[in-house]
Amino acid sequence: MNLFKNRKFKYGSAAVGLTCVAVALIVIVNVIFSALSDRYRWYVDMTKEKIYGISDSSIALLDSYKEQSDLHIDIIFCQEEDEIDAEYSLALINNLAKEYKETFDFIDIKYIDVIKEPGKVEQYKSTDVQTIKTTNVIITDGNRSRVYAANAFYRFSSETGNVFAFDGEYKITSAILSMEGDNPIAYFTTGHGETTTGSMLYNLFAEAGYEVRNIDLSKEDLDPAAKVIIVNNPAYDLMGSKATVNEVAKIDKFLGSFGHLMVFLDPTYEMSHFPELSEYLVEWGIKFEDCIIHDYSNSLSVDGTELVAEYAPDGDVGGAMIATISEMADTPKAIVNKARPISFLWTDTDKAPYRHTSVVLSTSSAKSAFAVPFGTPDAAEESAEHGVYNLMTISAESNTVNNDQIYHYVLCAGTSSFTDDTYIGSSSYANRDIIFSAMKALGKTSVPIDIDFKVFENEALDITTAEANRWTVVLAVVLPLIVGIIGTVVYFRRKHL
Repeated sequence: MNLFKNRKFKYGSAAVGLTCVAVALIVIVNVIFSALSDRYRWYVDMTKEKIYGISDSSIALLDSYKEQSDLHIDIIFCQEEDEIDAEYSLALINNLAKEYKETFDFIDIKYIDVIKEPGKVEQYKSTDVQTIKTTNVIITDGNRSRVYAANAFYRFSSETGNVFAFDGEYKITSAILSMEGDNPIAYFTTGHGETTTGSMLYNLFAEAGYEVRNIDLSKEDLDPAAKVIIVNNPAYDLMGSKATVNEVAKIDKFLGSFGHLMVFLDPTYEMSHFPELSEYLVEWGIKFEDCIIHDYSNSLSVDGTELVAEYAPDGDVGGAMIATISEMADTPKAIVNKARPISFLWTDTDKAPYRHTSVVLSTSSAKSAFAVPFGTPDAAEESAEHGVYNLMTISAESNTVNNDQIYHYVLCAGTSSFTDDTYIGSSSYANRDIIFSAMKALGKTSVPIDIDFKVFENEALDITTAEANRWTVVLAVVLPLIVGIIGTVVYFRRKHL
């Protein structure tokens, strides 16, 4: 018998051939689809936190730049792309950068091997001694640049030091905002033991697009482009009328020109230690009290000082400032740690016809909080008066210029811990967004508010029932149907050979 003329051999050969062709086609389709998906970004981000996508907040902030024909942003990686993709932490940033490129036509991506071609990144150095590393990511508009380490795109736990979230969207969007649009100056005062460069508050202003500078008011004058002065936890008083240079007068003149002031002052010192600053704040109806607040019912700490603040109702300047946060269905906590109360010296406009004070954050309306004077044992709770205490306040002054109502503000907080990394670095707290809301009230039009970091632990699928049903149909019906069709074709081909 001739083996090659055997019907079983012919049928078997045909079946094997068709199977090989089907497998080859699947491989070819997979290769082509993979190449096209990489080129055209064909993928679905089904993670709950949308780690791999761009939120509506970023799109709203950057959409206006699409009309600027002369704007071009480069996101530069300092290795070849295949080396970037081999390192997960950089690959995640690279994938997000590609999403930005697809969404905004003024954004492009470049890959420069800084080992082979170090001269190509010289222009992006902020100092001659700065070293551009292979793990750096550069964002530039050609004139201004931001150089970031790869770990700047991630959030680290203050307790364990481990990575817990991806912060790439916030970092890229805030970098673009810091280079484009309105870039007013935010001054941090120095010369009084303040916390300035490197603090989280300082970084928040920089990331919001302010040009952040330190200033010694005893030696320097304010730039007319300045928008806000921040006095962040001074250890010594400002100089007043009795000194050679009157720093308080400079601040007052600045506010008179529609500038704004922010003061963060924790309970380290009695206010008698700051006579000039105290006297000036009195003019704005504000008085820091010499106490520290405890509230065992609304605190994250056992000593009752890590307070869970209550939002002011929308209806006043302070409430309106944080309305988008306080009116959320699932309102995030605002934490005010080791705070001193702030009192108002007037509550009606008869006493100050052009200045008005209002609350931003307070202790619980249940009146479970009490204030312990400095030097008094905590055991004094029974004799202390329980009530509602102001934790963050804002005073407003309005003037009419060319029929327009112009406001300038003094925002005060009885703590220097409001922007600690413990609170800014957690998705559970609203502290960062409250500072950004304050910036918007101060007139900063573009602020990266509502851009949250994406917690890795929450990479659960977040799809609707309808979407789940569609995917079930695809996986349970469509794919088996394709296999069934192929099998049917093979069967009939074999039968008629």
